[in-house]
Amino acid sequence: MKNLLTITALFLSLLLISGCDKPAPTELFDDSSEDEYEVLTKNLDDQYYNSGVDTSGLEQDLRGLTNIISLSGIKITNENQTISLSLAQALFFDRSKPVFYSNGELLAYKTVTPGIIKFDNHLARTVNFHLRYRDRGAMRDTVLGKKYMLYSVDGNWPDPFRFSYNSSIPFEFNPLILPPVNFDIQTPHEINGHVILQGNRANRDLKAVLEWNAFNSKRITLILGVIRQGRIHSIPVYRIRTKDDGNLVVPKQFLNELPLEDFNKLVFTFIRSVENFKGDGNNKLLISAQSIHSIVIDIP
Repeated sequence: MKNLLTITALFLSLLLISGCDKPAPTELFDDSSEDEYEVLTKNLDDQYYNSGVDTSGLEQDLRGLTNIISLSGIKITNENQTISLSLAQALFFDRSKPVFYSNGELLAYKTVTPGIIKFDNHLARTVNFHLRYRDRGAMRDTVLGKKYMLYSVDGNWPDPFRFSYNSSIPFEFNPLILPPVNFDIQTPHEINGHVILQGNRANRDLKAVLEWNAFNSKRITLILGVIRQGRIHSIPVYRIRTKDDGNLVVPKQFLNELPLEDFNKLVFTFIRSVENFKGDGNNKLLISAQSIHSIVIDIP
């Protein structure tokens, strides 16, 4: 049961993050290699923290986009058990209806559902689009409208949608008052991660060697997170962008400078994605498809 709760919580986190929450400010590490390192949060005590990255692959500041289509094939491995999840989403933002923080800064835009959407010939459901954020120290939860969504566990429940790797998935948008729009969405090759964790927290000598099936696409994204003792939700801490060459050694200070005594699990997420844009102006559309593999490991 504990393992199932952890996996369920990680999936819910993916749903929230890929729901396009406003990305938090990040700090970029200078590095002599071609890898890029970012700090996603310094406040590990904030149980409501949401980085807006992902683990869903959507890594952009979505305030600048009008429409988004996101497809994700997700695997979560915990205690030698792996479940597969499929997620399809579409969001259309009404830029005439901005939402602001109390200090006047732009937070997001309200959404609209201007027609009927199908992914791989399956009719998408409309569900509430929640946005959780902090405003002047208080936690807020607001509904910005509706979004289109399908998701399934092992391709069976609750929706029939199944993500296909290294393939193309048909997308159809019928705005009712205009002719339908149809095109195929290219998906990436499946990514399969492996983590070798050495050392222990007591000696402050933890070392993580990350390996995956290289495909030599341009780059992949790695997210390093932690899970606090007694909780099931993860907190993303670092993001690394690196070559898709199959291996990376995480700098020791990344792990050993964390207050590891407060956490009992590490989460390593591997993301390989294909992104492109269609249209411009009010018709600008981000199309993002990603293969995601999250691995949960006890801290020795």
